[in-house]
Amino acid sequence: MQNKRGNQEPPERHAQERQAGYQRRLPQLRNIRVPHRQSLARPSSLPTIPLTVYRAPSKSLLTQDASSSMKRMGLRALLPIALLLLTLVPSALPLVNSDIGPTQRTFYLTSSKFLLPSVPKPGLPTIANLTQTSQPRIEFDLSQFLFTQTATISGSMVFSLYLTSNVTLPGVSLVGSFLEKLAGQTGFYINVTSVQSHPIDSTRLQPLNFTYSIPSQTLGLGAHVSISMQLASPIPKGVGIKLYYDSSATPSFVTLPLFGYITLDQRSGPVAILDKHLNPVTSFNLNSTDLITIQTSVDSMLGFLDISRVNLTLVDPLLRPVRGETNLTMTPLPVLPSALPPYLYTTSWPYPSNATAGIYQVFIDIFDIQNNRAFSFRGPANFFQLSRTPNLFSPETLNLIPYAVGVTGAAALGVVYYGRRRRSKSYLVPFDYFNTLTNGELDGGSLVTVEGNTGSGKTILSEELMFEDLKKGRHCIFVATGDFPTNIREGMKSMGLDVSGYETNGLLTFVDGYSSEAGQESREKFFVPSLGDLTNLGMKISTSLQTDSFKEGSLFFDSLTPLASKTKPESLISFVQSVGAKVRGLGGKAFFTLGPSIEGTVQRRLQDMADCVVQMEAFEERGVRKSRMRISKLRARRFQQGWVIYTIEEGRGIIFYSKKPRK
Repeated sequence: MQNKRGNQEPPERHAQERQAGYQRRLPQLRNIRVPHRQSLARPSSLPTIPLTVYRAPSKSLLTQDASSSMKRMGLRALLPIALLLLTLVPSALPLVNSDIGPTQRTFYLTSSKFLLPSVPKPGLPTIANLTQTSQPRIEFDLSQFLFTQTATISGSMVFSLYLTSNVTLPGVSLVGSFLEKLAGQTGFYINVTSVQSHPIDSTRLQPLNFTYSIPSQTLGLGAHVSISMQLASPIPKGVGIKLYYDSSATPSFVTLPLFGYITLDQRSGPVAILDKHLNPVTSFNLNSTDLITIQTSVDSMLGFLDISRVNLTLVDPLLRPVRGETNLTMTPLPVLPSALPPYLYTTSWPYPSNATAGIYQVFIDIFDIQNNRAFSFRGPANFFQLSRTPNLFSPETLNLIPYAVGVTGAAALGVVYYGRRRRSKSYLVPFDYFNTLTNGELDGGSLVTVEGNTGSGKTILSEELMFEDLKKGRHCIFVATGDFPTNIREGMKSMGLDVSGYETNGLLTFVDGYSSEAGQESREKFFVPSLGDLTNLGMKISTSLQTDSFKEGSLFFDSLTPLASKTKPESLISFVQSVGAKVRGLGGKAFFTLGPSIEGTVQRRLQDMADCVVQMEAFEERGVRKSRMRISKLRARRFQQGWVIYTIEEGRGIIFYSKKPRK
């Protein structure tokens, strides 16, 4: 085989529309220089526990409370070890990393003139006449009252609008604006007013993408934020241009590049560590069982309903995730939808008596309602410590140190000798080793690019990832631009990846972008007559996404390389951005493969846009053809760095070579 080849309204939408109504009645702040939340009463009267910033135990904990006998008998033996620990521990701790944005947030136009993050419900669309002289500009509110002052907008704003005209026009110029009115002001401060032009076809209703660049701007607490659009110049008499929106058939939307829209509250400390009596504690004794309660406060620009979940991971002193405490979803304290931040989240850990002694770290990831990772907290600002006994440096323990040093030295020599003998040995491991490289399955809402030269196996990697999702019951869409879908099916079957049953059950859909290029009629339900028509291709993909089963599914686009020679670089980037935003809005994953012929600037832009970048390479070494792979980027997650060798075998697919045997 060659390598190249129910319609129900979302329940959260009701709550989002109710929150939009609440925002119309929220108070307006008169002075943006005062501490605003002191003048705004919390709607919820639930008791909360004060959060306090707790300092990490100092390095002196490693040496304090030593007895006089310690000084006499073991200080000289202990000193080198203590100095080594003091040198290694700080360097092993990761730094705080709360900056993972900006995130391209997708907001859909609604008939209530609000922008909402949920996909519109099925039904008749709302129609607006853009050529109506009495109301030339249409405006949609993102929020009439921003709940935080930590958010920033910077990057590309994209309008994806379903437009139609009674006559075909070579170009329609649209003025797109991003508007912000600070608290206490009467008029809007216009961040962006830009004009973009796009041809419009009278024979079909189609989404047109208009991209505008937004300079970096901090969004103020209590600000009124909206977007607007209007035609740039007078339209010839008799021409009518209409905008369709607020329907699953015509889901017009805007993507906004937001950063810091969800964060940990810094005023009361990002994390609180409490004992079972809810008292602030930073040290716990392993000789007696106890319950550790962890609390955190979250700020959200768009309020409580925009927070999907807050995940916590505990990391032990050896920098390993604690078993059972990885990506644990924290419980929010109940609040009204209109409640002002911060919002309190809590969870508990009944640590076992055999837990590893030492300093523990708290990692926190916050996801928005569209499953984007909006915030990532990686210590070491907050710790707690587990210790087995306060008499750690007893004379009996110190007497063993010289022997321990000797045994450790001998063991180290043995390890070095044994390691040298095993250095060249590798073990074959199956495809699921890919999840080891990425430190777990890729999150929903991720945009992934797969780069590689000819013969490196980009298509096979996409097919195997798709097959893994299909086995888990997830809907997948495969956009084929480099080979016939029939060849792809046969090739997958030869690799042991038979997808015929999944197609029959409706879990797999092919979009054919290759048959027209080969001058043949497509046999697929979804196909495009011309690969260079990105608008039509985008519509076919959007139509294939409009199924109830696709939520949290995956889209595989193989590949972008044929499009590069038929479209402008900016159009290609905008296309990937638009398709990725649609898939992200459904909580799904989008994979795009690309070859070395893609222009360097385009490749770098795609890398910046992606959450994960997989690089593959086929090469020769001493006359032997080999393949290798690495993860060069994975946003907000630790991952295995460096190249790993793999091979492609008939009937088995990708097989990795690992330095360690499979457990």
